Amino acid sequence: METKTQKRSFFQIVPPLRLFVFAFAAVMFVVMVCVTAVRAANGELTESMVVMVGNCLLWLVPFVCVPLFHKWVSDGVYAVAEVFCFFASFLGTIMRFYPNVWWYDLAMHTLFGYIGGIIGLFIACKMTDIKKLSPAFLIVFCFAVSLTFAALWEVFEFSSDRLLGNDAQGIHIPDGNGGYFIDVTDTMEDIICNLIGAVVFSVHCIACALSKKSLGIGALIADFNRGKAQKDESVHAETETQAQEAAEGAACEGEAKVLPARAAKDEKEA
Repeated sequence: METKTQKRSFFQIVPPLRLFVFAFAAVMFVVMVCVTAVRAANGELTESMVVMVGNCLLWLVPFVCVPLFHKWVSDGVYAVAEVFCFFASFLGTIMRFYPNVWWYDLAMHTLFGYIGGIIGLFIACKMTDIKKLSPAFLIVFCFAVSLTFAALWEVFEFSSDRLLGNDAQGIHIPDGNGGYFIDVTDTMEDIICNLIGAVVFSVHCIACALSKKSLGIGALIADFNRGKAQKDESVHAETETQAQEAAEGAACEGEAKVLPARAAKDEKEA
């Protein structure tokens, strides 16, 4: 009986969302290389070369991580990360939206607080069966993860200011004795905005739990569990294969012991 092989379309081989991830990352990498080269040639680098090169390398991350973790991290996670990096890193840092648009930094930190809650949800989905967790515990966990990332980001900004001479945490104000101090207003505003974003995500989760509807959170959970389900299925299939091989081996070994005994019995009776 002949079976007809169906031709698979391009989008069946490469999912559209993964194509977007690769295409967007490739375009942004080329743009960053061109911006860095032009500004360096004209002597118009507004940021240090380390920052520019780091932003170039940032867009190569999907080409490394997607093939390695495609069974564990869905394409939607990379797409959200890329969009956030475009607004926060490219527009904010490279195109100087942070110093030129007064509310842009506050908006990005608020958005980062919300995304921090999504990261907490992602971690919970990968570490355990989220259906076994109470909604209250899950909300508190995501809220704590969001604030943890906010604190780590402020540590990163402080370290970059000290090591690279940046002013991410505020303008250096001379103290009159040859030193300087930094006003903590910018840092506190960033933390407060991250807190607001985390609260918004928590309210979103509470509304989802009370209404018994997805409201987008259910779609995120399904997306985060998809890779885990595939991994669990492969592990389960491998375990079943090993158990079957062990059973067949035991059966063969038992048969090998029975045959000589049966042959000896037949010979004795003969």
